Amino acid sequence: MRARGVEAAREPYASGTIEVSYERGMFLAHRAAAMRELSDADAAAAGEIDFANLDRVTEIVHVAPGEEDRAIARLRSDILVRDVSRAAIRYKLSTNAASAFPNDPYFDGFAPENGPPLYEAPDSAGQWDMHVICAANAWAYGKANSTGMTHAGALGGTAPIAIIDTGADSTHPDLQGRIVYAESDLSGVTNVGSADDGDGHGTDVAGIAAAAGNNRFGFAGVAYAAPLMIFKVFPDPPCASGGCNAFGTDIAIAIQHAISHGAKVINLSLGSSGVDTAEENAVASAIKAGIVVVASAGNEQASRLDYPAAYPGVLAVGASALDDSSGVVKETVASYSNYDGSNPMSWGIVAPGGDPAGSSDSDLLHWIENIYTSQSSNSSGFCTADGNDGGRVDCRVLIAGTSQAAPHAAGAASLLLSVGAHASAIKNLLCSTATPIAGIKSGCGRLNVYRAMASAVGDLSP
Repeated sequence: MRARGVEAAREPYASGTIEVSYERGMFLAHRAAAMRELSDADAAAAGEIDFANLDRVTEIVHVAPGEEDRAIARLRSDILVRDVSRAAIRYKLSTNAASAFPNDPYFDGFAPENGPPLYEAPDSAGQWDMHVICAANAWAYGKANSTGMTHAGALGGTAPIAIIDTGADSTHPDLQGRIVYAESDLSGVTNVGSADDGDGHGTDVAGIAAAAGNNRFGFAGVAYAAPLMIFKVFPDPPCASGGCNAFGTDIAIAIQHAISHGAKVINLSLGSSGVDTAEENAVASAIKAGIVVVASAGNEQASRLDYPAAYPGVLAVGASALDDSSGVVKETVASYSNYDGSNPMSWGIVAPGGDPAGSSDSDLLHWIENIYTSQSSNSSGFCTADGNDGGRVDCRVLIAGTSQAAPHAAGAASLLLSVGAHASAIKNLLCSTATPIAGIKSGCGRLNVYRAMASAVGDLSP
């Protein structure tokens, strides 16, 4: 677990891989000529991504390490080529996890004394993150009120969420029966039905977005009834010298597959500083297809957004936190959270991400607690049998980062779509209803899913 502060600089681009983009019609008509250009540039095509609704095709190309710039310069002079650039690497945007096993922290808080507004205390577990965004109030629009009106989809959501991450543990009690599609996309190879999570990051992100509610076990996600689609783009540890990181090309493939399988929300709790052309095209294609794309702002304490959060149309999400150092709990923007310094008031929103002082920080209010994988080599430190629920293995983790902030907003988007909000309106809807937090790093403010739902269903006095 790193100490609080600025993350070390990380390599944004993959060695030996570039992306060549063509107008779709011209590429299909002159494929042979395009392939000759690749050969002349000492480059070899390794696959292609067809962005049909953007009229664009991107070739994934391998070159000798160190020869990327020369190949790019050679290909850029080709009249067929629309754009050529290096392929980016993406990193998970969480701090390292710390394990802690209080007794099962239900949504209403583990200890009886945990009351409103947080239902959690520094030494007693709960889900403060769900309470500050007023999730329960948003869900209540699915119940009849004094007028007898209900809103289908409000109780947990119906719009499918794609989690593009390290995979997810489908055996976890809070995810069982929730995953409607799964695949891995690693090094350009797609393996349908294979998305086991040997890392834990993706399981945690999926849980924050949509852990099953009303199952008398563990946690409730923001959209606790929404279908989940799991796309694995990070390899399991231990990894090769390049690290357990994801490639922009694999993320682009996963996004394309999420579109074709009916996702309505895509969560990207990953990023780095480099632009990736294939990924950018895939994001644009998803947005054009009416999908809400949510991405983490980044953890470098920088006045710029990581990519893919910085692409046009993406809902960028920074991290909020609780500060109880003075004995009075107040909301802040997490110390590590990136923001857009050139557009400080409307770059995006913040959502609960936590801000611990380090791995030994024992204050539970400084963390986000949610589910974890049983499929990792270190899972034994995070999993225990729950004696209160038939002995089912319960895996949970304390973790923090803009990775944890983003799925709160992704879940909110699913809820809003489920009550009839249009995808193109979600970003403005969440921005206009956010709760103000002092400071320029907060963008529009902190996610308030209750007020967003009220606006979506026409409740004028939430």
